[in-house]
Amino acid sequence: MLQRPWVWLVCALVALPLTACSAGSAGGHDSADDSVGATRNAAASTPPIHVSQIMVVLRDGQSARERDYRKVLADCRKGTLPTQPLSDEVAGKLGRTFYDIWYEGPRMAERAERWDFEITGACQFRPVHESTLAIIKPGEAVTLDLIGKTGTRQPSEGVVREVREAAAPMADDDDAQLRAAVAAQLGQQGQSHLMAQSAGLGSAAGQPCQKLDQAGLGEACVWSGGGQWGFSTEVVDDGEGLNGRMDSILLWRHPPQGTGKAWDTLKMTVGEAIDGKVFEIPSGVAVTVTN
Repeated sequence: MLQRPWVWLVCALVALPLTACSAGSAGGHDSADDSVGATRNAAASTPPIHVSQIMVVLRDGQSARERDYRKVLADCRKGTLPTQPLSDEVAGKLGRTFYDIWYEGPRMAERAERWDFEITGACQFRPVHESTLAIIKPGEAVTLDLIGKTGTRQPSEGVVREVREAAAPMADDDDAQLRAAVAAQLGQQGQSHLMAQSAGLGSAAGQPCQKLDQAGLGEACVWSGGGQWGFSTEVVDDGEGLNGRMDSILLWRHPPQGTGKAWDTLKMTVGEAIDGKVFEIPSGVAVTVTN
């Protein structure tokens, strides 16, 4: 049995009494050694996974940047100044980031395409497009600007998702007691929002997921099919970049009142072969080394 990762996460975030953080891991015994075995890197056996997603920052249920653009454009058209609008295709991408994420063993890569706009002169709209690629694998981690053709490289041990093999399973009542203790302590510290509440099971893009409801962040569904490879269903991370994707895969999020980051998964495959080139630096990119 795998030790529950949310226990370590929350105990690291808040100053819980020692008994609360040890109750679940010790399984009711005097020593945690009775229930916790060796640590292994579950990421090493991850099969090929490909996820295509879109993230948009909403304001009242609409893309905030697209709405800003259309308001300014309407004001321009009311006047006499010559107006150069964006193409309809680009306007429909404003405020959105399109992601492709690949996993295989201890390797991971994320390509992101972001769209915004700027005004050059009076009512002359110009698209702003960013294209980035980040790769983590044994030996190196690189971050690349695919438009500027530059990037940085630093040493890396690759993707690591450590899990502990438990010699004895945690009893359901012990698990419930630990959850209650954590929730109570977070409430006393005014950090109840850190504790996501389970909201049942769901699915997205043909994949199973665990629904979670987190105060201030809204509803989300985290992939529940990757426990054997160390993926957690109890950590909600909608941060952009690789760090937010190593330990869990957020399949969708609906922000409260339609304001905030909304995530949607367009496609997800598990076990289908992927081109190994996604984990390599494209030709023509100048990469500098950092420590």
